[in-house]
Amino acid sequence: MKMKRKLKIVIPVILSLLFFYGGKIHAQKNITVHIKDKTFAEALQILKEASGYQFFYTNQLVDNKKKITISADNIDLRIVLKRICHPLNLQFSVIDNTVVISKNTRPTEKEIPGKYKVSGTILDENKHPLSGAVIIQDENGFSKNTTVSDDEGNYSLMLDSPNNKMTVSFIGYKKRTLRPNGKIVLDIELEPDVVEIDNAVVIGYYPKAKNSFTGTAVSVKGDELRAVNNTNLFEGLKVFDPSFQVVDVRGVFGSDPNHIPDQIEIRGQNSFPDISQSNLQTVTSLPIFILDGFEISVQKVYDLDMNRIQSVTILKDASASAIYGSRAANGVIVIETKSPESGVLQVSYTLNSGLQIPDLSSYNLMNAAEMLEFQKAAGVFDATEPGEDPGNKLNSYNLIKKEIMSGTDTYWLSKPLQVGFQHKHTIFIDGSVTRMKEEKGNMRYSVNLGYGQTNGVMKGSTRSTYEAGTKLMYNSSKIFITNDMQFSMVKSTESPYGSFSTYTSALPYFREKDENGNYYRTLSLNNVAPPGMELGVSPIQQSPMYEAKYLNSFTAGETMSFTNNTGINWSVTSDFRIKGNFSVSYDFDRDDIFLSPQSFTYINNNDNSINNPDVLYNRGKYDLSNSNTLAYNGNIVASYSHSFGKHDIQAILGGEIRQSQSNSDGYIVTGFMGDALDYLSYAAQYEQYGRPSGVESTTRSLGAFTNLNYSYDNRYLVDLTARMDGSSLYGKNQQSAPYWSTGIRWNIHNEAFLEGNANFKKLALRANIGTTGNQNFSKNQAMSLYYYQTPVYGGYFGAIISTLGNPDLKGQTTFNRNIGVETTLFNNKLNLDFNYYYNTTTGNLTDITIAPSIGFSSYKTNMGDLTNKGIDFSLSYAPIRTKNMLLNFTLNGTHNQNKITKISDTLKKYNETINQKIEEDEKNEYTTVFLFKEGESMNTIYAVRSLGIDPGTGKEIFLDKNGAKTFIWNAEDQVPVGVNEPILQGYIGANFRYKAWEFGTNFNYSFGADKYNYTLHQRIENVDYMVNNDKRALTERWKQPGDIARYKAINDNSETKASSRFVQKERRLSLTSLRVSYTLPQELLRNKVLSMLRLSVTCNELFYWSTIRQERGLSYPFARSVNFSAQVNF
Repeated sequence: MKMKRKLKIVIPVILSLLFFYGGKIHAQKNITVHIKDKTFAEALQILKEASGYQFFYTNQLVDNKKKITISADNIDLRIVLKRICHPLNLQFSVIDNTVVISKNTRPTEKEIPGKYKVSGTILDENKHPLSGAVIIQDENGFSKNTTVSDDEGNYSLMLDSPNNKMTVSFIGYKKRTLRPNGKIVLDIELEPDVVEIDNAVVIGYYPKAKNSFTGTAVSVKGDELRAVNNTNLFEGLKVFDPSFQVVDVRGVFGSDPNHIPDQIEIRGQNSFPDISQSNLQTVTSLPIFILDGFEISVQKVYDLDMNRIQSVTILKDASASAIYGSRAANGVIVIETKSPESGVLQVSYTLNSGLQIPDLSSYNLMNAAEMLEFQKAAGVFDATEPGEDPGNKLNSYNLIKKEIMSGTDTYWLSKPLQVGFQHKHTIFIDGSVTRMKEEKGNMRYSVNLGYGQTNGVMKGSTRSTYEAGTKLMYNSSKIFITNDMQFSMVKSTESPYGSFSTYTSALPYFREKDENGNYYRTLSLNNVAPPGMELGVSPIQQSPMYEAKYLNSFTAGETMSFTNNTGINWSVTSDFRIKGNFSVSYDFDRDDIFLSPQSFTYINNNDNSINNPDVLYNRGKYDLSNSNTLAYNGNIVASYSHSFGKHDIQAILGGEIRQSQSNSDGYIVTGFMGDALDYLSYAAQYEQYGRPSGVESTTRSLGAFTNLNYSYDNRYLVDLTARMDGSSLYGKNQQSAPYWSTGIRWNIHNEAFLEGNANFKKLALRANIGTTGNQNFSKNQAMSLYYYQTPVYGGYFGAIISTLGNPDLKGQTTFNRNIGVETTLFNNKLNLDFNYYYNTTTGNLTDITIAPSIGFSSYKTNMGDLTNKGIDFSLSYAPIRTKNMLLNFTLNGTHNQNKITKISDTLKKYNETINQKIEEDEKNEYTTVFLFKEGESMNTIYAVRSLGIDPGTGKEIFLDKNGAKTFIWNAEDQVPVGVNEPILQGYIGANFRYKAWEFGTNFNYSFGADKYNYTLHQRIENVDYMVNNDKRALTERWKQPGDIARYKAINDNSETKASSRFVQKERRLSLTSLRVSYTLPQELLRNKVLSMLRLSVTCNELFYWSTIRQERGLSYPFARSVNFSAQVNF
């Protein structure tokens, strides 16, 4: 609430400052007029009607017999006045909305013998005058005569001859070179120096022209992303670059709005997974994300308002990303947000709203009758144990059968689900102002406001986002200053209905409610058994609905973030610039988890005595955690670019300094007396054997970098990059590391033998090599840490070493190699970009075994090597490209092959340990796991080879490591049985535009990957007979001698372990996006309040087809979405 009040204060202050600044300015007024053969008075009357301004002058100023003819389309009023007044030797001034015209009293500039005078006005993209633009006579790259435009943008330059070149430059605008060609009045319009991703690659520190870029990058415009998916940036990016993979191997998280991706790979996996006991089957790997020049977290990217995005660029090899040094091994994602546009005040409002519909097509569960039949066939109702009463077993069976015959068949999957609704509102206000004559410079400004809420398909699952910010951009003739201030807040709640897997397991012959409409606390035959009936079998399950409906348990989170980025760009000369940037950010996170004392978690504790504090003091739990981070980031970059003759050079020299201070704390308290008493102070104690915990950390890094790019005749190009990074994360003996890259490019299309050939608009070859790094470890792995114990001895606390540091620890290094070709053929109809890469990662962070007598069995070191090699390509073909119609087809794809080339002895020991755990596993905690073997892929599937099910016994026949048949599963017989790496995967798309209508669709394809089907393993064979399972457990398991079946005997409840029977080859096709949009034509908006109106409907994940039938969304269901978008510009 406090932050909301602050926000209400900050936004008006920002707006007030903007309008206070505007109090000393006059707005630029664009008009459209067509004057033909009119007198001076008649012409001014037309201007008055078009502009709404008042005009003061005397009739004696001009001869009304002279006729005026002029045509102007959306041109600044002052430019039109200049064209009318200048030939009549008149001058004018604009004061507020009044124009005063008088005789020109300024002396006329004398002509200089042998010189050629050119005069005119320097204009911006909206035809507004630019004050302070530099105009020079260019002689073979050297300046001679020079002048500067005045407050009204006017200039006058003396040239040596009419054919001399003129170069015009202004900070924030592209340099322009031209010749007068005999004209004595020449108005020159400049284009903003906004990085257009069609012609440039946004590196982050600086832009690179595409025709001189030796690296590999995929650049996507914000509008293109939003056309594919306007709610999820990561899902949109995958369509444009298939080597960008958001990994969810088992499809656990589905459409959970609160799941932040923790494994994103670009060109394969570069790091070993965590092999701690709690993370045997997980890996965390992320690229770095750069927003407007500064690194941000993956959560900030996930919650970023997509309507603010101008462009996103994926940097994929050394030549593209080596400038980021020790952070770039997993790839770099550079995001640029929208900048304010010059011109009159504009207001844009965008609404994105949509529905999320649960997708349960992958589930094939038994109904009530099938479940009972399955349990009977499996022997659940047979008295097989000594002392069991067959009569009680029969009574249980008959009672369930009677319940089913009465109509009970509960479809549990629908109970926690809803059609989710999401909406996002974005307001963007921007414009520009120009200072009065006595002050130079102009300013652009923007204010962005955003609010969004996503209600997931699980009831009670929500995520709300709030954003507010302002961006100011001031430029004069030499200085360009920007300041971007943003505030954001995110609130999230997890569904009180728990994991979706609970509902997939609930037995369908149990009722959810009693005769009074109240939910049962537990699901049991006792709910429907006649009074006094004794049951020998009474299966009990937790009622997943009871806690959600009646208890106060909750999981909630809140994140607040403030960021301020300031940049100064000094144009020292037309060739030399210095740019400095400084950023400060503060992030605060809080997570609250409350478990009611009446939760099913405590139901098995039968001691309900109020006199037993050991019981009561442990019921109910509140887990609170807080963290905050204060980060500073500054960099300065000097750039020099110069062209002379056929030579072009660009040199970059820069430095960067970063610091991050973070601390986190938390504690768990227990012993709540009631469900509604959920405040922390109502707890009785800290968790048993627990106490408050906290971590404080400060990390610093320093980097210096340089880049040199040389081009000869725009045909042959060389690019060199070097960076040196120092970091407090490294061990004290390895506190710095160098990184570098070198690349070459040959623009074949600029060769004489292809010049003018329309079939080869572009044909270029490029290659590069270099190194990048990864700091995927924490500070406590490089230095030894101690923690204090609570017992006191002699008045002192004891300390124990918790982590054995390694002073030689450093970041891993990836050696990148890339060869690529770019081509545009047949009059821009066909575009192809193809790359082959081979990356070697050395010094992966792994454990190394040491003598146990030291007190530790291992510590972290750099010992582990990986390779990733493969291809990626993108192809587009536009058979129709006219003014009113466009038809374009796209195809992209990638293939990556991963291999482990070196591991430590500790990882070899881990292989032995995990195999032993699998052998001893009785709870079926392990299905397939990571095993590390040199020469194999990180994605290799290990299992024991299977010959199938023996028709005579219903048991599985295995092949041991020597090739002998056996009925006994042995962990040592596990061998590679498949690799989860597709032969090819990517996207197929089509886009069609006809006038104001646009249609687009994208399909995702993948084939050739080996997948381990966990549904077959866990829901058909390795089943719990007291929970619901896949129908194939009933229909496709072996039942009697002679059956040819894929799955073992239905009454065999022995544990099934990793088998090659469950490895399947996948072919997959899904409809990723389908979109239609309509933009209201401009002629229908003329003279209206609106300047643009666009409506669109986008559908995502409409269908999913795979050769593998496997449950998806185990913790949270997947969803199909239909989104409506409306964008209105005022």
